Amino acid sequence: MKRSYKKKRLFDSKRIGTGLFTFFVVFVAFKIMTPPSTEMAFIQSPDGSKSARLRKFYYVSQPSYKVYYRETGKKIWLNLLYLQSYTNVPHQTATESIEWSPDSEHLYFKINGTSIWSHAFEQ
Repeated sequence: MKRSYKKKRLFDSKRIGTGLFTFFVVFVAFKIMTPPSTEMAFIQSPDGSKSARLRKFYYVSQPSYKVYYRETGKKIWLNLLYLQSYTNVPHQTATESIEWSPDSEHLYFKINGTSIWSHAFEQ
């Protein structure tokens, strides 16, 4: 009894179609689950060893804030702060910013010039 095997082609049209459809579904789900955001600030530390950025996200009506940092030469941003909402100031009038201390050891998150959060980096 001789068995015959059907050779599978590497690029089968059904496989390509299924793969493209799966990619499309995952892409649409990612877009739906990712909230709209705005990059508010991107600054380098005074000594040039770190970078920081501030992003504003809109999950609901009140904006949320995230502060990220990374060391120079690295590609991955690390999340330092997630502030769900800040209700002491109406979000329509809020002016958000981040600042480094002169020695690059502290990062400050400010709303309307008032520091509401700080992070001390270890040397």
